Amino acid sequence: MIILSLPSPAQSLLPTSFKTLNPSRQNIIPSSDSLKNPNFEPLKNRLIRQLDVGHLRHAISSLDLMTQQNAPPDLTTYSILLKSCIRFRNFQLGKLVHRKLIQSRLELDSVVLNTLISLYSKCGDTETARSIFEGMGNRRDLVSWSAMVSCFANNSMELQAIWTFLDIARIGVLPERVLLYRRDSGLFEREVLMDWGDNLRVCVENRLFWG
Repeated sequence: MIILSLPSPAQSLLPTSFKTLNPSRQNIIPSSDSLKNPNFEPLKNRLIRQLDVGHLRHAISSLDLMTQQNAPPDLTTYSILLKSCIRFRNFQLGKLVHRKLIQSRLELDSVVLNTLISLYSKCGDTETARSIFEGMGNRRDLVSWSAMVSCFANNSMELQAIWTFLDIARIGVLPERVLLYRRDSGLFEREVLMDWGDNLRVCVENRLFWG
């Protein structure tokens, strides 16, 4: 398994010509209407309390109840629920939440999309993760790229992880320093340090082998 660590932020210079995800959708934000509904906050708070104690199915029932009572969940609610599904490693429920999110016709932001990449990465569905990533277009940020590198690395697709990482440089998302660790069965094996500058220097176990 390869773990990617990005110690410093970078500026994204992604081309604007990339396709956006679901371009036909309108920027529908039901939270304004939801906030007018007195049931919205109590139901949302109930959902959060249920997640705090790990009751994912009860939380999804609260999500459905919000829609039924004309207090549709906002992106924050979906984001919290998705992250809880990842946290408790209940990926099937996470996929269910994703389907409900699609049905809501909310315009997804990069935070939710990055969370979805993480969800499908952790359950081994690299194709769906890649599809979401590619559909983000110019909404991809350093977190998105890091998530995809981790997705490939954690699913035994090391070469694809390396090529995706190199795409970061090609497209213009340039971290000053990137630290890669390779671990097997939780044991530290080797360290790869990549510094971006005039040349790419790759050091393995403190020995320069290519530059």
